[in-house]
Amino acid sequence: MKRSVVLALVVTAMLAACAKKKQAPEPTPPPAPTPAARPLPPGGAPPTFKLPKSDGKGGWDTPNNGIADPEAIWHLRSALNVAALACDRTGSKGIVAGYNKLLTAQKAAFAKGYAAEGTRHGKGTPLDRHVTSVYNYFAQPPAQAGFCPVAADVLKEAATVSTADFPVYAPKALARLEAPFTAFYTAFAAYEVELAAWEKGGGSKMAAAEPMRMMRAAPAGPPWRIQLGAYSGDKAAREAWGRISKRMSKAADFEPRYEPVPGKTLVRVQIGPVTDRDEAIALCAAASAAALDCFPVAPKP
Repeated sequence: MKRSVVLALVVTAMLAACAKKKQAPEPTPPPAPTPAARPLPPGGAPPTFKLPKSDGKGGWDTPNNGIADPEAIWHLRSALNVAALACDRTGSKGIVAGYNKLLTAQKAAFAKGYAAEGTRHGKGTPLDRHVTSVYNYFAQPPAQAGFCPVAADVLKEAATVSTADFPVYAPKALARLEAPFTAFYTAFAAYEVELAAWEKGGGSKMAAAEPMRMMRAAPAGPPWRIQLGAYSGDKAAREAWGRISKRMSKAADFEPRYEPVPGKTLVRVQIGPVTDRDEAIALCAAASAAALDCFPVAPKP
């Protein structure tokens, strides 16, 4: 055999041996597991929301705890006042009309309820502070989605209750109106437990701070006002403002605005501005504490 042929055979054999020893490519490692998303507060609540204290009975310490039946009547009015101001944007219809009819039908009962509040808390500032706390309790935005449908049902039902039966009906209706808020508190407590577990498992501190950064960066909305009645002419409106400013201490922080009603002799009395609807509702709480009815006025486009 010629030398060149032998050499070729040797080279071929060496290449074959190398091919046998070549290792298969390593398998592609599986993708890293996606980290669990940061838990979010229920109802769109801010992460900084502070839960009320426990009532020691498995529930929460709220302004509705430990009140007598006459006080429950006024608390019911406060809750339905909030519903009349805040619930139309959730799609609940007929609440404003139902509330206004109830004010007329149960005027005497509500007056007794307010008197009972004054007896317990004292006149003036202590009473104003308490009434405002009740109003603000029912105005908490995270619970509104559950509160508004209940308020609509209560108003329909209350329209059929006689004046004699209303004092018995009010505490039961109040408990139904409070249920969405206690449910929200319970959900938020569960969220705090879940958040603590998430952070213990390696949740990013920067991620925890992100919601607050976004909240600080959020632009303010156009200004809102509140309306405190419409009166028969400019003189009557200005005289009404004199009475309102004496009864409502926070009114002194604002200049009144007198707005004629197109096509009528009426003049609206409004105060503001505030930055958004929630602030307008909070300002209405001060009006409610002074036994004034009001409603938020959205900015004109």
